[in-house]
Amino acid sequence: MMAATPFLPTGAFGSGRLRLWALPFLTVSLIIVNLQFGQLDSPAWVSVAALCIAVFGIPHGTLDVEIAAARLGRSSPSIKLKIVGAYLLCAGLMTSLWFQVPELALSLFLIVSIVHFSQDWQGKADPFLALMVAWALVALPALTKPVEVAEIFDMLVGNRNGAVIAALLACASAPALLGCFVYAKGSYHSADPQVTVEVISCLIAAIFLPPLIAFSIFFCGLHSPRHMRDAMRETGAISARQKGGIIAAVFMLSAGFGIVLLIGQDQAKIDVGIIRSVFMLISILTMPHFILEHVRPVSPRAG
Repeated sequence: MMAATPFLPTGAFGSGRLRLWALPFLTVSLIIVNLQFGQLDSPAWVSVAALCIAVFGIPHGTLDVEIAAARLGRSSPSIKLKIVGAYLLCAGLMTSLWFQVPELALSLFLIVSIVHFSQDWQGKADPFLALMVAWALVALPALTKPVEVAEIFDMLVGNRNGAVIAALLACASAPALLGCFVYAKGSYHSADPQVTVEVISCLIAAIFLPPLIAFSIFFCGLHSPRHMRDAMRETGAISARQKGGIIAAVFMLSAGFGIVLLIGQDQAKIDVGIIRSVFMLISILTMPHFILEHVRPVSPRAG
């Protein structure tokens, strides 16, 4: 069996050639459709992209409580109840922030997302370069599609302050893009085409596709499946039936909360309500999910 190279992350689309070419094939296909028909930036398609982000994004965090309990080395019901309580408290604080200071909520979500997404490549290269890749994926659309990103951010915060956040994000994209290419070049010279193809595909999507469509390609096609695979592996002590039940239950609860957020949106247009409620939901779920990354497994006691 061939040993993995230092840069090699397991991709999201199976194995071999399918895994290597699925992401660029999807990206190029959507670019061609957008160039030929120009409909991917319509409210309908943007709403579909937002719903895909929710549907394919929620599952990869549904096993977080089990993972946290395993890492703490204690899986009793009382410990899990405390973990759930901590999760709900964190989610509640983020929910409150969206309704009280949406600009701060959006800014915090962007920062946390960049750090969180960098985990997709950390361990395979210099952590700073991995951070640059994630930074570029989040910030580049604000540079290449400034009007669209400003409109989305204004939509999320409910005022023109979103455009200011978008402008600041665009200014920060150039150094990140440079670091991103350094990372891609390093992976190419390390004989790892998978990483190079993934990074370049996501960057091309960010340049040529509407922002939410580009983000959904990365989030649904790379980030979520990769973390879902890791979560399934880390909860190997739990039976498949139990995991299926947990995933379904947490997904339904999260989706139900998303519907509550949607109903609570005082918006005349359904697409605006969908986009805002989806991003609120994902950010609310991301905060405790992000904190879990910093919970390290308890070392077994000697003797």
